[in-house]
Amino acid sequence: MEIERLIADLNRQQKELEAVHKQLIQTTITKEEESQTFLFDLKDYADSLSLVTVYAEPVQVEAPPVQRLSAILGEQVQTLQQLIRILSAQEESEAADFYGQQGGELRRTIASLNGIVELNGLLLQDNLTFQRKLKDHPLQQLSVQETADKPGFFQRLFNKK
Repeated sequence: MEIERLIADLNRQQKELEAVHKQLIQTTITKEEESQTFLFDLKDYADSLSLVTVYAEPVQVEAPPVQRLSAILGEQVQTLQQLIRILSAQEESEAADFYGQQGGELRRTIASLNGIVELNGLLLQDNLTFQRKLKDHPLQQLSVQETADKPGFFQRLFNKK
């Protein structure tokens, strides 16, 4: 069915966004406030997609290059708009349901999907600035320092390791 394919596509794209986010938070770009805000917005957006991706089978994806971020967001907006059209047609016909949602529930889901499309547009705009910043400052991995385990209360009390 068309809906399952669209949801599977959104699920794959969501996992790609999460992989890019995970890759980016481990770099020096997170030291800048604007970049942090963009990354937080990206994470919130990716999490919002779970509104419909919760119905899809889990998938594994590799992290795409950061430069592909705008392409992923562009694909998602097209997929979301197709899903909204199909769900709106179902709501008007009242013939079928979307994973048990009918009437008011389906209208709220459609309204939420429209909100996600708006978030997508804002992220696409912010992504232009973010990509320019990436060109000016290449990504460098943050060095993770090993911290020694502090002794717990009882270890200090009894001098045991």
